[in-house]
Amino acid sequence: PSSGNDYRALRRKYLLLEEDSFGLGRDLKVVEDDIKALEEEKLSLLDELVVLEGLIDPLEVSKASE
Repeated sequence: PSSGNDYRALRRKYLLLEEDSFGLGRDLKVVEDDIKALEEEKLSLLDELVVLEGLIDPLEVSKASE
């Protein structure tokens, strides 16, 4: 009966796709965690930059660029 073979082939294909999907989901979570960490680092650096810009006299900055 070829229907049994067809069923097994489809089931095997389904299980492989399910395994791939699980792996991709795991990879996606890692990437999303990396993005979140980079966003947090970016905001932290921006806060630091704002503080540093507040500490430096804007006139000194313009003199240095002349």
